[in-house]
Amino acid sequence: MQRTLAAVILAACLTPAAVLAATTPQQQNGITYANGGVGLEEQAAMKAQRADYNLLLTFATQQSGAYRSDIQLDIMDAKGTDLLSVANVGPMFFAKLPAGTYRISAAAEGKTFKRTVKLGTAPKEIVLHWENDNPDDPGPGE
Repeated sequence: MQRTLAAVILAACLTPAAVLAATTPQQQNGITYANGGVGLEEQAAMKAQRADYNLLLTFATQQSGAYRSDIQLDIMDAKGTDLLSVANVGPMFFAKLPAGTYRISAAAEGKTFKRTVKLGTAPKEIVLHWENDNPDDPGPGE
């Protein structure tokens, strides 16, 4: 009984730290981003940060609606310069990018989605589904 209670207390103490570590903003090439959303606590932590970012990506499976967290994500600027390359992304990925046009490449299961997105200061939200979605679709017209 004491061991079980101790394990429950320890898990409760560690969970907030684990969530914070998983959703803590990081930087690559001067671009700030946050990645996470596995589990309800991480989803809440990510949603609490939404206002800090102008690119909000979510990765899911179309038919089941299940979130995905196994994405290789690459973001390039309009000139083709690699800005971000992050493995094991998802299910939520937020980035703060300067206003401009960007090319997003998200790969999993041998399928790569490519989207072109124009960003300003207002948040732009994109959901990529891994079934019933056309990988050649350039995304919504801008």
